[in-house]
Amino acid sequence: MFSNGQMAVTPRDGALGGNVVVVQTFPDSVHDRLFELFLALGAVRARGPRTITAVLPYLPYSRSDRPAFDGGPVPVRILAGIIETLGIDRLITFELHVPQLCAAFACPVVNLQFAPALVRHLGSAAVDGDMVVSPDFGGAKRAEHLAALLGCPFAVMRKHRRDDDDFRESVEILGDVAGRTIILIDDEINSGQTAFSAAAHLKAAGARKITLAAAHAIFTPSLNENWGRSQIDRIVVTDSVGRTDNFPDSVEVVSIGNEIAGALQAR
Repeated sequence: MFSNGQMAVTPRDGALGGNVVVVQTFPDSVHDRLFELFLALGAVRARGPRTITAVLPYLPYSRSDRPAFDGGPVPVRILAGIIETLGIDRLITFELHVPQLCAAFACPVVNLQFAPALVRHLGSAAVDGDMVVSPDFGGAKRAEHLAALLGCPFAVMRKHRRDDDDFRESVEILGDVAGRTIILIDDEINSGQTAFSAAAHLKAAGARKITLAAAHAIFTPSLNENWGRSQIDRIVVTDSVGRTDNFPDSVEVVSIGNEIAGALQAR
């Protein structure tokens, strides 16, 4: 990084050949890290490798998969286009917000799943009373996958707008959570407000204990305060993003190194 804030990236090997893997994480300053990635891919491509595999355990803007206004840009598709112009041959990523985002890239995309790593951490089988819950319909497949691996039931939460003049929402839980130990699974946690609100509804419906399992830990400064006031008993995340300054010590971290290594070896 230069004094004017600009940066340069130079491969250490003088002559790159064969199959090259470029790994980038985003624990801070997403846009600086993205430009660092762009420079790294450009520098590697200039050395004439046989192939380039980009490993992005967390794909920035993956939740920005729709335009913010009619006719507006789709940020994640713009990002995909930039990365592809830099000549990658394959992308390995982890737990995209929706699997359909793979189609934003013309190159092959490996979208690794959270559930197998989470099962290793929690144990290979559910205990009596366990249930997996998705906080919304968008994550239903994610919850169903984890429940199938654990051998337990799953439920989905659904929000309803009360009427056209009332912006408050009611929540319906499609499944009986009373007396159960809940694994509330989501793809990402930021301030935690969405998950903590879901947990409050689950506790009100009789849930006994709640573990929040989130693939990507994008912790904001308000996370600790919100968690302290929440009904969440335990938080489990992966190391897809890396530790940030706001990372609580009590959060459990699951490594996805085995998943990434397996994807690289399976080529």
